Amino acid sequence: MDKETNLNHVFCFVSSKVTEKYSRLALYSFFLNTKLEPGDIFVFVNNDGTNAFKGEYPIDIYINNKTPKSWAENFNKGLRVAKKFKKHFVVITNDVVFTKGWLEALKQTDDNILIPACNVNFMYRSEAFSTAPNMQLEEYVGKEPYLDAIVDFHQSMHKLDNLAERIFMQMYLARIPYKIHDEVGYFDHTFSNCGGEDMDFRIRCAIQGFKTMIANHSLTLHFHGKSSWDGSETTVEEEQRRAKYIDKSMKKWGLDLTEIFIKGTNAREHCTELGLEEQLKNGESFNIIRLLVQKNLPKQQITSNN
Repeated sequence: MDKETNLNHVFCFVSSKVTEKYSRLALYSFFLNTKLEPGDIFVFVNNDGTNAFKGEYPIDIYINNKTPKSWAENFNKGLRVAKKFKKHFVVITNDVVFTKGWLEALKQTDDNILIPACNVNFMYRSEAFSTAPNMQLEEYVGKEPYLDAIVDFHQSMHKLDNLAERIFMQMYLARIPYKIHDEVGYFDHTFSNCGGEDMDFRIRCAIQGFKTMIANHSLTLHFHGKSSWDGSETTVEEEQRRAKYIDKSMKKWGLDLTEIFIKGTNAREHCTELGLEEQLKNGESFNIIRLLVQKNLPKQQITSNN
């Protein structure tokens, strides 16, 4: 394990006006449950320029957008800081509840992107409180002790080093080590305002030899989609956004990678057609990407896809 223990982190948090109630909870739980170290930098990107939360938390760099930017453009602002100061980078979307120990499991290796497990991966039920892949704020508020109890139980069942390859997971919260983003570059902002760019980044990581892993010891609560499809976005806007990033991926990566990793809805069927059903079943996304890239893309495109 190549561990660069001397490097600190840039935490990049992106908020929008329509989701400020989620941002408030995310900020509170982040600073409550995150052990920051000297040299860490917290970057807050306000996508709508409202000055929200300014002065309420120890924010090191506050960025107020004059006009709304895309997911990639916003996180690239924080990524530039991480590159400038040679630090690890943490992507933070604003519809997350941070829990104790969430970061420790993500810091154990600098060889892969690590994403914490959440309610999309593990669902717990009780009479008082249950988790589901998509949740609303009202389902959680007032039930905080129950989530704490769930996390205690979950962590007792999953050791700190319980990692598994899992590229089919939204990059809602992720730690990208410095050596990875230094080699791979920035998020591609030409996909859409939100969608495709995070998977595109992980495809490029796989090409360069880096996997995306889920850290099962960590368990956060992700409300899911509050800045897009489960927020103010209309069905028509969602369809247009999705069509745009799929079209971009087809031009950049071709049919196979787009169907399996960007579009995703028929991933199993497409892998079966290609004779890759077992690899997909076994979670070998890293190997599938590298195989398809070598088969389908010109060498110059592989090496210049930052």
